[in-house]
Amino acid sequence: MVLLTVLLGMVLPTTLRAQLRPEIDIRVAATAYPPLIAVRGVLSEKPFDELLRSGFPARLHVRAETWTIGRYFDDVKGRAEWDVVVRYDVVDKAYAVARIVNDRVMPLGTYTRFADARAVMELPYLPELPSPRRGQKAYVLVQAELQTLEVSDLDELERWLAGEAGPAVRGKRSPASALTRGLRTLATRVLGGEVRKLEARSATITF
Repeated sequence: MVLLTVLLGMVLPTTLRAQLRPEIDIRVAATAYPPLIAVRGVLSEKPFDELLRSGFPARLHVRAETWTIGRYFDDVKGRAEWDVVVRYDVVDKAYAVARIVNDRVMPLGTYTRFADARAVMELPYLPELPSPRRGQKAYVLVQAELQTLEVSDLDELERWLAGEAGPAVRGKRSPASALTRGLRTLATRVLGGEVRKLEARSATITF
């Protein structure tokens, strides 16, 4: 909890500056690997808070890949994926945030202010990525997508956060499932697709 508080204090000023431009921040070095990754600004627009309060939980899905540079082709050497979910509890009047990695739910706290919940979603995360061999040149490619869940899927979301329905939310069940049909992009509803997906590549580093 102390570490979370320190990170939150570090990221808040950056978050406020980045509200107008969604972006992926990749901090990587050969001597400090795996990279520290943060997705910022995707929930900064006011309509997102209104959607959350109306019962549309948001899910930020992130995928990070390590690519080594070859003479003719680049090659992916490692991949990590995770989700960050935020939902609004009407009864408690609070936003609950959780990170899901390999179907394991890690609560990140509940917050009465939308700005605080958003800042926690934007905290840097250190994914499990293998380091390239010594002497190799490599870079990190990160993709992020913001989605929302339909009101009818709230029961399944509750079971997911409780660790009982991970495969459904992660798209491992039949594509015809109610949850899969319920997935929508927040940007499509609010911003006309402007922040549907983000992608960023780090600078090339030599290990």
